[in-house]
Amino acid sequence: MRKQYLWLLAVVLVMAGSLSFGWFTGHNGQLQPYRETRFLMDTVIEITVYGPEPESAVQAAFAEFERLQAISDHFNPGSQTAEINRLAGVDKVMVDPALLDMLSRAGEVALQTGGAFDVTVGPLTGLWGIGHKGDYIPTTAEIDQVLPLVDYRRVVVDRTENTVFLPQAGMRLDLGGIAKGYAINQAVDILQARGIRSALINAGGDIRVIGQKPGGAPWRIGVQDPRNSDRLIARIDLTEGDTMGTSGDYQRYFIKDGVRYAHILDPRTGRQPQEVASVTLVYKYGRTGLVPSSAFQVLGVEQGLAVLRRFPGVEAIFVTVDGRIITTPGLADKVNDQSMEALPLTDSG
Repeated sequence: MRKQYLWLLAVVLVMAGSLSFGWFTGHNGQLQPYRETRFLMDTVIEITVYGPEPESAVQAAFAEFERLQAISDHFNPGSQTAEINRLAGVDKVMVDPALLDMLSRAGEVALQTGGAFDVTVGPLTGLWGIGHKGDYIPTTAEIDQVLPLVDYRRVVVDRTENTVFLPQAGMRLDLGGIAKGYAINQAVDILQARGIRSALINAGGDIRVIGQKPGGAPWRIGVQDPRNSDRLIARIDLTEGDTMGTSGDYQRYFIKDGVRYAHILDPRTGRQPQEVASVTLVYKYGRTGLVPSSAFQVLGVEQGLAVLRRFPGVEAIFVTVDGRIITTPGLADKVNDQSMEALPLTDSG
């Protein structure tokens, strides 16, 4: 059975593996970028910066990605998240303050989205195992058995003691929906503290920028058609503080008997949402805090647009599985005509 794993939803030119290249000025005297790419947090992460001592700044930013991956990756048996899962129903675990921050924001988003986003979805993601268990489709009985273990309201967080406790054996945290976005924002803080005033971080379609490109041009980002990787449906200009995140059913999935089974699950039903192929959010991080786009893929168009009212300043593009494109007013003029050819796959100025 054919499988595809398409990591980049918002399209910026990236290269798999780990490589770096950089310089300060070109032959014409113009400032040139320093850029480095690594595979972390289960995706390709690319950092592009302009500024003083760019290499050391980027190294420090990647070190933060590595640190946060080490504590949040539930697949890593040595992580604090894995320890919380192992001791579910048994004991609390002392954790890094960053993990408490992730869980705090995750709880806020879960409440705002009516449980469409829920980091206790671990029993379900483990059951389905998209990308890890082949074309496995759990039975209704198997899903119903683990659904009672999924409930963000049951997570016990003690900020005084810096501990986390899952009160029932079998509960599991899966921070995949929030750890990457959180790490991007921490990396931005590090870059800014080191004097970087122009940068872009792209982590598999989750993007945040610092300032503008030298000369005042915005960072121009393409949004991929979820059913045609050679075509973009929109291009969006990002400037200081802008964040952009895209989730879709074409990242990790398999098709069996003509049905697409993607890695994003509705925590309330234990099954894949069926209406939306991809959703892109654009917002100012400093105004709203981290907003995971996967929650709005779960919600669908009608509920998603209604819930967006709880997130002032967040704009969205929904692409349905039947090809319809629905946008909020702030992005309506960014969507290309359906007959338009693919735009360049770079952040062309």
